[in-house]
Amino acid sequence: MRSYHRTAMTTTLDALERHRDYHFRRLISRRVTGEKSALKFIDEVGFCTGFTAGMGVPCLREAIAGTREPSMPEHIQHDYAIGMTWRIKDALPQRRAVYYGKVIARRPSFIAREMLGAFLRLRIERGGYRKLYLRGGLSHCGKLVMDALSKRGAAETRVLKLSSGYAQPSRRAVFDRAMAELQEKFLALKVDERADPFSYVWDTMEHRWPDAIADARKLTSKQAAYVIVAKYFETAGFGLERAIARLLGIDAALVEGAARRLEREGVIARGVRIDGHPGAISLLSSFAP
Repeated sequence: MRSYHRTAMTTTLDALERHRDYHFRRLISRRVTGEKSALKFIDEVGFCTGFTAGMGVPCLREAIAGTREPSMPEHIQHDYAIGMTWRIKDALPQRRAVYYGKVIARRPSFIAREMLGAFLRLRIERGGYRKLYLRGGLSHCGKLVMDALSKRGAAETRVLKLSSGYAQPSRRAVFDRAMAELQEKFLALKVDERADPFSYVWDTMEHRWPDAIADARKLTSKQAAYVIVAKYFETAGFGLERAIARLLGIDAALVEGAARRLEREGVIARGVRIDGHPGAISLLSSFAP
């Protein structure tokens, strides 16, 4: 009986990974082949990383390669999947087909338009960045960059460095952390690249995505968390709830509340232990042993 139980549990984990193979497009037969299929993929999964695989969420580079966790080559400029991901991360966000920024575990990530409002509801501070700064939730450099963007409109990186007083090479690390922070908090985002000299162009979320911000205001935090967590389980199939909260930047209590609702609806089973996976996980009910 014990041997059968262990075999069943192992089979469950294999089945869950095959579920991810299909939905993450880690199959040659389903791999992303261009900009049009990349947009379809992002719309289907709701959100994904751009280049980093193995985080428990879909990854565009992985979907282009059509295999599980492709290794990072020594010379990335010659890698087909990286090259296509690089082109897509410029093309789709530039026409507002998707959102792109460092928002999943501070890694470059894509969010489908349909899902963006839910993320904004949970990440954007009501009252704006100034209130967030006064509460100690935003760095001084980040506040100065937002001041500049709010006053000037879209601006290149070098202009923001000068405007904020962080143009010195010795202050580059502080500035870079601030720009990552502004992306994570959905306050600012890259909207373009200039070639000569090379530079990013930044803008505020309020200016670039006012419709998504309006969608966010229609949701409660519980509704937003439910939308995101439900989409996570639909595509990923299983996970540790606290790890999901950390990965997606959602309060753990909200993730737990969403998971409890999904459990009541019969969508997932919670507190399941599977050989080969540490701790008790939540997983789609169709895979529960």
